[in-house]
Amino acid sequence: MSAMTAEGFGVIALSFCLAFVFLFSVPSSSLPEWERSTLYDDYARQDRVPLPWTPVQVRGKTVAVWGREMRWGENLLPDSITTQGRELLAAPIQIVIHAQGRPHPIKLRRFQITRQRRSRVDLLAEGEWKGLQVQAVMWAEFDGFLWVTLTFTDRQPNRKVDGVFVHVPLRAERMTLYQTFARPLAGWLSDQPIRFAWRASPKEPIVNFYHWFGDEEGGIGFTYTSLQHWAPASEDNFATFIPGRKSHLYRINLIEQAVPLHGRTFQFGIQATPIKPLPPDYFAWKGTTAFFEPWRAASRLDGDVDIALVWPEPAGQFMKGLNNPYQVRRDLLMAVRDECRRRGIAFVGVAHCPQKIAPIIGEEFQRYADEWKLQPESVLEWTGIPHYQNCGRSRTLRKWLFYGWAVKNVLELGLDGLYCDGWMTGQMGCANDRHGCGWTDEKGRRHLTVPVLEGREFNKVMALFLEDHVKAPLPSSAPTRPNFPRYHFWIHSWEFVPSVMGLATAWLTGEFAAYPLHGPSMLKPEGTYGKCLGLGLFRARCLSTNWGIPNLFDPVMGEGGQNHPTNRQTLMALAWFLPHGVPIGLMEYLHQETFVAVAQMMKRFGVRHAVFTPGWRPNPFWQFVTPHHRAVMVATWHHPHRRQILTVISNLQENETANITLRWLGGCVPKVTETFNGTLHFNGRVLRCTLAPESFVLFTLSADEG
Repeated sequence: MSAMTAEGFGVIALSFCLAFVFLFSVPSSSLPEWERSTLYDDYARQDRVPLPWTPVQVRGKTVAVWGREMRWGENLLPDSITTQGRELLAAPIQIVIHAQGRPHPIKLRRFQITRQRRSRVDLLAEGEWKGLQVQAVMWAEFDGFLWVTLTFTDRQPNRKVDGVFVHVPLRAERMTLYQTFARPLAGWLSDQPIRFAWRASPKEPIVNFYHWFGDEEGGIGFTYTSLQHWAPASEDNFATFIPGRKSHLYRINLIEQAVPLHGRTFQFGIQATPIKPLPPDYFAWKGTTAFFEPWRAASRLDGDVDIALVWPEPAGQFMKGLNNPYQVRRDLLMAVRDECRRRGIAFVGVAHCPQKIAPIIGEEFQRYADEWKLQPESVLEWTGIPHYQNCGRSRTLRKWLFYGWAVKNVLELGLDGLYCDGWMTGQMGCANDRHGCGWTDEKGRRHLTVPVLEGREFNKVMALFLEDHVKAPLPSSAPTRPNFPRYHFWIHSWEFVPSVMGLATAWLTGEFAAYPLHGPSMLKPEGTYGKCLGLGLFRARCLSTNWGIPNLFDPVMGEGGQNHPTNRQTLMALAWFLPHGVPIGLMEYLHQETFVAVAQMMKRFGVRHAVFTPGWRPNPFWQFVTPHHRAVMVATWHHPHRRQILTVISNLQENETANITLRWLGGCVPKVTETFNGTLHFNGRVLRCTLAPESFVLFTLSADEG
């Protein structure tokens, strides 16, 4: 599907060779329509920068993209990486060779911009140590993703070194949180080292190929595809985080054994976050399933709902199976589309799991399944049908997915985007050599690789297609969202990898988010975010400010039925969502009356047109007197030209009641004009309230004109 050149994508040459062999062995007239299609095969030659990004800028040895800069100095890798004007590195990134009992940093001898375009810049850096030449071939794209290929050439080919490491010194004051592709490894950073294993799960082919470190405002992530040519002491520690008082060290352990370096190649990606600008009303986005009975929130919040979808179930009403783009119920989907359009809601069609294939898709399964499947094989039984995990490194799978969901659904049905319950490509480790995954070591053991670049290219092509063919409706309460896409590309995932998923416009998480960490205890009614997640994990995974994507979340326990008897889970969830600016993914999981009351109060205030100050930043209107606890916070929305402030105070402590005192910092004397879910005592200067664990109070202040 995607037109990848050898330049920058040498790691996938084998998959192209296999594809050509397959193509020339099958007469073109017998190929299915989706495989004969050349739609968007030439996108790479168009040098396009999709919204909301801006073209890559180069000034000397500095590469600048939206919000970030990378500057080269005396080393092969960047000396400086900034995000939003904040420096992330405590010292330059260095490639260090250990030999003769000493470390030897490789210094830059040659630096060259080999090609520059709007969407991408290609770079070359070279250095040498005693006849051992090190070459870094790199490219950086509009979203700030830097892909590095290190090649070692030794004039003494049999010479052994003791180790090779990439040292990334990180500013400690910028690094309080981390997240990885291993579900338990996320949350607050501690004073203990972290060892990163390649295999994140002994039971599933899950690879811990993404590591991110930062705080609520930004950070830096590292992406990997393979450990071929590496020689770490153990694959259970292929990278290490070593905390320090003023700076931390993230160390990539390329070589830790006495081996020759000649001919070895290593690849990895670096990307600072945030990766893109947010739409101005990201904190107020609302998603829903497209059912509009009068009691549902979706029917009572007309003009204030962003996105709707339908599920394939019950009984395959809209689509049989989990990923069947060529056999959806077109008549039913178009009827729902028309109703959503009447209500001004963007409709993204049927939720599907593009990482699954099943025999029910038809003859394609018989013809392509062995080439599409992930190896080792992983099977999910769903409604009695086996669904096999697929792998996006397969070229024919990518073409089948693209044509099926982009052309047969978005284009022909007039959808406003897509909802992917899982990644389209690049999610799991795979060793299927039929499409070029995996590698075999000298002992004959197969090792997993991850199709990061293929997944990235697929999502880029899908984003460009959607940008060209979709202009989704906006809620009437929303601003125009200048320079932000008018389509919806919505991905649900446990973990977030911006180098692959960043081309999407929204990310949904939270469906049983705590289950891998705490097991079935989270399914009990007393399960809360405090018990199941905690503030560190919540902030590491779920903040729009970091990922540049509205992170649409759900409560632990659903309370969305008609006249549901309790709303405690909904109130708990809102206590977490509101001060963090986390929008609502699927409104029907919330208590409908409670959520409608909150949403209508915020709509009356005009929150989508207001300036939001989240709970971790210093607030321009309120100062905490007591308590000083990071789980007790205040957030505000304000209109610069109106004397109104909407405030939420949350106590996110798991077990402690908070007696809160705030001092008013605003100029004029305000009065409380509307309150939800709490009692306040405010004399115009000092505000006091008491909040139970994981609860909140929401209130509006208006200036006293007298």
